[in-house]
Amino acid sequence: MKNNYIPQFNDWVKKENVQVLKKLENSDFKIGDIVTFTNEFGVQFENLEIIGFRNNKDFLPDRCVYLNKSSYWFPVKVSEIKK
Repeated sequence: MKNNYIPQFNDWVKKENVQVLKKLENSDFKIGDIVTFTNEFGVQFENLEIIGFRNNKDFLPDRCVYLNKSSYWFPVKVSEIKK
């Protein structure tokens, strides 16, 4: 069975007062989409759910997609995911 990190993600968002967007401008991705994430070393992680987006121009501006994975708190780049 696949792990579900959404409860932890939601707790983290509330505790840290993180602004999570429901939609990302200029993107076809949406919350609930199932994607494949390819990290910077070329390792692919399949069947991950998009659980939110962020818009932080000051810190890691390219990393804006939150995925339902163990490091839910660390967003990935749009260029690293595909449907």
